[in-house]
Amino acid sequence: MTTFIEDSPRSFQAGWISDAHTGGATTGAVLTPWASPYIHRGGPGLKPGIGTRVQELQDAGVPVWFDATTHALQMPGVGDFRYYAEFSLWGGPIGDLTQDAYRREHVRRVFKHQSALNTPFLAPAPLLPSGLNNISTLALETSMVALELQPHSSLTIAGVGTFWSDGHDLDAHVGALAALAPQGWFISFVQPDNELPPKLTADEVYGICRTVRSLSEYAPVHVSHGDFAALPAVAAGATTVGTGWDKRQRVVSFTDYLTRAESTGQASWYQRPTLLGLLSTLDKKSDGALLEQQDPSLAARLGGLPTVPGPKESFRHHVVQLDAAVRRIQGAGSSYRDRYNELDRMYTEAATNWAAVRVATELRDRTSTWITSYQQGLRMYAQSEGWTP
Repeated sequence: MTTFIEDSPRSFQAGWISDAHTGGATTGAVLTPWASPYIHRGGPGLKPGIGTRVQELQDAGVPVWFDATTHALQMPGVGDFRYYAEFSLWGGPIGDLTQDAYRREHVRRVFKHQSALNTPFLAPAPLLPSGLNNISTLALETSMVALELQPHSSLTIAGVGTFWSDGHDLDAHVGALAALAPQGWFISFVQPDNELPPKLTADEVYGICRTVRSLSEYAPVHVSHGDFAALPAVAAGATTVGTGWDKRQRVVSFTDYLTRAESTGQASWYQRPTLLGLLSTLDKKSDGALLEQQDPSLAARLGGLPTVPGPKESFRHHVVQLDAAVRRIQGAGSSYRDRYNELDRMYTEAATNWAAVRVATELRDRTSTWITSYQQGLRMYAQSEGWTP
């Protein structure tokens, strides 16, 4: 298993997911009440209800998850409730987990939807700003309620940067959750904006790696909306990472849950080319054409570019490149140390390849954006495991 395709608020291309699944580049899909309506509207350009969409994917053999994404409710400025309100996920005030009755009713309603959709049980959780505070206590209590109601449920851990870099307090919270022994995990590193890649610090990457390392020994870990930023987590044992054709499928951010502005025109598709050899996406669609024109052999060596133009082929190319990166790490060997060594090599190779792209095209070298802090955090993790001096 390598990638799950996350939900998107724009046109949801079930056929693209089915094709990627048939081709072996993706192993599942995740739908959310923030991006898919409960009510089936029908008609040209309108999204079908979530039940119709889930059935379509399941009929194509694609495993589907329903993620309530409760952690979005604690994001500053959250306001895009156009679909979310249809699901009636709360018995008390929306987002309030402070009372046991509120927690139980919210979890019960989430599980009711998952049962009706025939998807695995996945417990909700609040967004965490740090490892030990009142909210982390609520997160633990919510998880305990979830496993009481459904012992085979997976659990959610969602935090902002200060949570993932919270050192011993992070470890204490994760340790308390791990003791609950759930069926699996969904983790999210939530960002203030949706820029790619996420601006993770080395300390945050280190914290993510430590967390995944401890959780993955006993249950599978999915990195929600992780995309290429999740590769250190894969080295630490993660099973799958989330991705898609839209930026919102590749990163979880505050900006994507703000009150929706009135549309002023047709939105453009995200078609920046992805290259496995760079572990990166280029800045512009035209950068790929420039690289292929200036040095076609280098472009091919780095993973090639989409064979035909268009959003579907851009998505397919991206998910194939990400799938290949995840498979390379997971296939490096049976030990966590082998996975670390392989990704460290991949980051070093990518930095060298970025320099070659710079020489061939005069495009800006984006090593500092896509590689540096991720490799630093990965090496901090390796040092803590005793693999490096």
